[in-house]
Amino acid sequence: MREEFEKLATEGKIRAKDLDALEQLTESGYCMHRTWGLGKITTVDTVLLRFLIDFPDKPEHSMDLGFAAKSLSPLAKDHVLVKVATDLQGLQEMAAVNHIDLIKLVLKSYGGSATVAQIQDALVPDVIGDDWRKWWEAVRKEIKKDGHFRVPVKKSEPIEYNEEVVSLQARLLGDMQLARGLKAKLAVAMEILKSQDDLENVTEAYQLAMGLLDHELPNYLKNQPELVLDAIFARNDMRKALRIEANGEQIEDQAVWDLINDLPAFMEALPATRNKLALASYKHHHPESWEADFTDLLNQSQMKLAGDIVQLFNDAGKADEIKETLSRLVNQHQASSELMLWLGKSRFDTYADILGPEVFRAMITAMERDQFNEKRTSRLNDFIMGDMDLLPELIETADLEVVKDLTRALQFSSCFDDMDKR
Repeated sequence: MREEFEKLATEGKIRAKDLDALEQLTESGYCMHRTWGLGKITTVDTVLLRFLIDFPDKPEHSMDLGFAAKSLSPLAKDHVLVKVATDLQGLQEMAAVNHIDLIKLVLKSYGGSATVAQIQDALVPDVIGDDWRKWWEAVRKEIKKDGHFRVPVKKSEPIEYNEEVVSLQARLLGDMQLARGLKAKLAVAMEILKSQDDLENVTEAYQLAMGLLDHELPNYLKNQPELVLDAIFARNDMRKALRIEANGEQIEDQAVWDLINDLPAFMEALPATRNKLALASYKHHHPESWEADFTDLLNQSQMKLAGDIVQLFNDAGKADEIKETLSRLVNQHQASSELMLWLGKSRFDTYADILGPEVFRAMITAMERDQFNEKRTSRLNDFIMGDMDLLPELIETADLEVVKDLTRALQFSSCFDDMDKR
């Protein structure tokens, strides 16, 4: 085929610079078009100077050789996208019993590396038809243990395949040393914590990670205290696992709290996964003021944090106090939309005497307040429209006049469109 293309180039019928591309397309037999997708080259017509290509929605599509050389990318017969078209059952069997080889195939198809999004696009929905997330979590654990794969901490970075075997411990410790800045080092440290059961020497890994975190903490204490506290929690988890006592020279959580003047802003900046630890830490270091501080924080928190605050009060034997606070905020229509969202979603029996028509009034007021303050959130509105049991439960014990009054409030509210009001 190469000789025929060279002859056409000599005659001036095709460009010489297209020879390699045309040869690759002809040899592979498959190609990719950025709009039409995967194509199978069925005919090479050197008389009419064209390919005939079967695309999913364009069977027997005719394409000029010169245009094909510029617009098509050749795909090898063992490329995962070609395999999807030619050996789907084989890929599905690999997905069920041989995860490592399947991911290796995908990565090699993309030059040795691919992001999680690229892997998902290649396999879903044809190869992996159901529950991609569950399947991928299991596969990710497997390839992390396999020494041929480098699985980055950031999901946006590509997973790499290497012929040379590198142990998980060596890779993570190398990443920990190469990571620049506290945020990057913390991400690797968290990966080390998650991988503790698969490490060869946990003590070595933890000691290295703790030392590098401690070295970075002073540089971020004033400007990013939430990041420092997150890193302190990670370091303390490692310290506890190794049964090591604080040496008095390390930065501890007290140093963070000493700098915090705006607790709501600090908690909002902290990852939600650290809410409970942060609340417990603050309570420990502020035995006299935590109750008042958390009562103020409650109505300035996102839904998850609000729930964690309520749970902390309950665990501390202060259930009546927090219930009284919730009741007051609802009855005075001062509760935030996030707090009302938590209350509406939870609907615990503990707060049954609060959960009445006044809760719905308070929800409307909270949404109207958000509108007035130009706060762009529809979480509470979406919840109300999506939970068909909410309103019936809130008004089931109300008398007719209360229901009528509530209906009027709903009709006059600007928080719902006319269709929703019906």
